[in-house]
Amino acid sequence: MRTLTMIMIIFLSFNLTFGQTKDSDVISAVKALDDQIIKYEATEGEIMMKMNEIDAQIEKKLNTLFKHLIGAKDSDQTGNKVIRNKKKIINDLQKAQKAYKTERAKIDRNFKTNTKYVGHDLFTLKKMMDDKINERIKQITKVTDSLAGYKEYYDWHGRYNDRRNVETADREKNRVIKDFEKEIVKLNDRAQKIDDGFNDSDSKERLINTYSEMQTINERVNLLEHSIEDILNGGNDGKKIGRVAELRLDKEVRKTSAEISGLQKSFMYALASYQRTLAKRKDLTAKVQNIKKTISK
Repeated sequence: MRTLTMIMIIFLSFNLTFGQTKDSDVISAVKALDDQIIKYEATEGEIMMKMNEIDAQIEKKLNTLFKHLIGAKDSDQTGNKVIRNKKKIINDLQKAQKAYKTERAKIDRNFKTNTKYVGHDLFTLKKMMDDKINERIKQITKVTDSLAGYKEYYDWHGRYNDRRNVETADREKNRVIKDFEKEIVKLNDRAQKIDDGFNDSDSKERLINTYSEMQTINERVNLLEHSIEDILNGGNDGKKIGRVAELRLDKEVRKTSAEISGLQKSFMYALASYQRTLAKRKDLTAKVQNIKKTISK
């Protein structure tokens, strides 16, 4: 009997020690995962700072270019070189806008499928993309608006070029207006679909996101409508420049466009890196939550 009692004591002591060791290992594992999550959060902060720095550089370069480009128009010496550069910048801005819209759509899909652990971060990214899209619309409008300076030809001995520039300006303005009108139709269709599914929102987060999406769409539709109105009404006529000034402007346009293209690639690379880090943190956070649930049972 004494022998059996001793065996039971040893057995219970072994199980208790084993259980404590097992719990200690789990706690250590959770601690390691938490530390990794903190590192990911720090990395995200660093990437976001880098993205903001790159974005500030892009906007600074664009604003400097606009000061020189928007106030200029062709003369008999420049032919159609100024208007060609304006068309190039409009096209570049439209490409950038399209890139932001593509990324925004990816972020939105990710947000809808999982808002539990990184929802706030994805929502912030969406807001950033929305701000950039709207900023590009305003800039496209600003440059297109400057084409109003070609509505009357003004150099007697360059009348052929002047007439051609008027036609080119009108075509470009009409193209931009049509693009804006198409976007308004798409946005209104999207708003209708969101409105139809409003009552199907199955969580507070999705409900808030639905309301935010409607607000974003309404703001962009208003922006596009006002942009069309501004282009139709025309803007500053600008000042005719000579050949030397046009050569300087052309050099600035080509140099700035190349620099912005490089910065834009860096921005998109950082954006992708940020989202990859978010995904890793989301997975780790989910694992930690599952382990904690298991321990608490």
